[in-house]
Amino acid sequence: MSTLGKVCLCLTLLLLLLAMAPIPGPYGGWAPKLLVLHNQWSEKLRDARIKAKDAMASESTARLERDAASADLDSLSIGWDQSWLIPPRGPNNPPNSPAIEKQAGRLMVRNIGAANGLVSRQVKDETGADQTLFPVVHAFYGGPDGFTYAGEFAATDIRNDGASLVPVRPVSPQEFNSWPDNATWRLRTLIPSGYRSSIDEWYLHRQRTAQLVNQTTDSIARQQALLTAAEEALNVRKKELLGDPAREPVPNRPEFTDGLLQAIEDIEEERNQLQLNVDHLRRQINEQLAIRQERMESLTQQTAVLPGPEVE
Repeated sequence: MSTLGKVCLCLTLLLLLLAMAPIPGPYGGWAPKLLVLHNQWSEKLRDARIKAKDAMASESTARLERDAASADLDSLSIGWDQSWLIPPRGPNNPPNSPAIEKQAGRLMVRNIGAANGLVSRQVKDETGADQTLFPVVHAFYGGPDGFTYAGEFAATDIRNDGASLVPVRPVSPQEFNSWPDNATWRLRTLIPSGYRSSIDEWYLHRQRTAQLVNQTTDSIARQQALLTAAEEALNVRKKELLGDPAREPVPNRPEFTDGLLQAIEDIEEERNQLQLNVDHLRRQINEQLAIRQERMESLTQQTAVLPGPEVE
């Protein structure tokens, strides 16, 4: 046996004796204690591996959620192009802070102009003439609770530090007055096509609704005029039927003051009285005729008993 083998054998025997030696401790000798420690470390290692696996799964899920959120954010941010935020007016705003003001049906913007990227373009039309294309701006107003779409505007009279925003579509005075005088405004030079289509559809729907409202209002006005005329005609007919005491009396025409109904009742009463008088006269005539007939018959009988004339 080589020297190395002898040394290893001696060490093995020494370790065996140490493991079997009755050294006091909670688990007995060295060998049981080493086994217990080994098991504890094995359990800790297993738990650590499980936790690491769960952490890796959670990290993977979080990465996927982050990527999805980033994709959603990118999809939302694409199509908006340039934007400017106009804070509410206040004493603490810096002098060069953007500001907006309503004026004569348009929005006047200060500290947002050509120096901030709001510029017009010069193009040539089909005839070769120069044409100016004013930039289109979509305006939103609101606050922490959200923003409301005000409409599409054409930026005219552009200066380095300001511009005038003219509504592209007609804006009613009621809608213009509903825009807040002092609120947070957001201006964007572009909106996504899907939102633009929805806005156009809602605008057409609003226009159709406004037209229907105007037509209904006109129809109601016409119906009201017809109702007024009908009520006036009804009052005239009522006066004709029931009479008009305020009217000047007309000789031999009592229906103008007493009314047709009263006049008809009076005429019917007169007619009925005349009929009664006629019936009374008829009965008297019949009685006189009967008396005459009796007298004629009596005379005839008396004449028959008279002696006839003597014949010579």
